[in-house]
Amino acid sequence: MSSDLDVQCLPYMPLQIERLRKSKAWLRCKRNPEIAFYMVNLWMRAWHEIPAGSIEDDDDVLADAAMCSPEKWEELKDDILKGWDRRDGRVWHSTVIEIATEAVGKLRVNKSRTAAAREARELQRQPSVTDTVTENVTDSVTEHEGKGREEKGIEDKTTSDDVVAAAPSISQDFAFEAQSIRLTAANLEQWRKAFPHVALEAELWALDEWAGTKGNKWFTAVSGALAKKERAAVDRVSTAAAVRDRGGGQRRADPRI
Repeated sequence: MSSDLDVQCLPYMPLQIERLRKSKAWLRCKRNPEIAFYMVNLWMRAWHEIPAGSIEDDDDVLADAAMCSPEKWEELKDDILKGWDRRDGRVWHSTVIEIATEAVGKLRVNKSRTAAAREARELQRQPSVTDTVTENVTDSVTEHEGKGREEKGIEDKTTSDDVVAAAPSISQDFAFEAQSIRLTAANLEQWRKAFPHVALEAELWALDEWAGTKGNKWFTAVSGALAKKERAAVDRVSTAAAVRDRGGGQRRADPRI
């Protein structure tokens, strides 16, 4: 077990549905659904702790992480913490650790593949001895064509909301880097401003595998997908505001309070 296991770069935590549904922990939650709320909160807190899968073994910290009142924590903590191990001043959840370790492994593989692909392309760019004689001629021919393709790419790779951003080149440093989606800081910030109602990084991770099926057109495809999600989010906000303005969003006073 790594003492520096870190998945804070991942905004999501995979949920193994069948494994959870068949677990004894979920059976206890069926009898007392309140426990499920506290358990899931602890898992989410442990996911973004370092080391991932652990939390400081302190009742105040744990109750806060579970979003549980101190009084209720004292009553239910034995049930909530079943499946957690205590050592080194922290509580550890083996399943969260296992999933985090798998996620880190996938991130490393993706980064290795990206680095290998970048290195291979860089090597292809380096002129060989036999290319030296024709280098100037080749440059003069391809410079104009390359510029035309680049300008066309900038024009093509726009969203329906007029987001103008060129797909990042291979040689640039990336602020967001998944297996298929790679964005420079400028591209990422431009999308963040264009899609303010979208959880950008979370959506990019979710779209990454799909983007890989789009080949060289992934940038256009992802731009369109984000624009669609942005419009849907704006529509939801507008609908909620309209309902609220009509009084539909006002809650009646509870006579019991």
